[in-house]
Amino acid sequence: MGLFDNLEAKASEIAQKTGLAVTDVHAIANTFQANLTSSDGNPEEAIEAAAAQHGVDTATVREIIARAGGLESEIGDIAEHSVKPGGI
Repeated sequence: MGLFDNLEAKASEIAQKTGLAVTDVHAIANTFQANLTSSDGNPEEAIEAAAAQHGVDTATVREIIARAGGLESEIGDIAEHSVKPGGI
């Protein structure tokens, strides 16, 4: 299960822990994901952009990511979907 699958399952808990609305947690996570794709996979740039776009600090974006399972799970999902069977 990847970061965004975990986020769906834990959105209410994450919202409660961060003091944000569930809709804000989803919006920030979606923005992070879009920025991660458009920033050539640079997580720091994606975190900074998501924070700026939603008016929160980078620590809040990092907390959302961490509570959803961490960046490693998202990078693992990206790698899993980009590697073709038998390609390695």
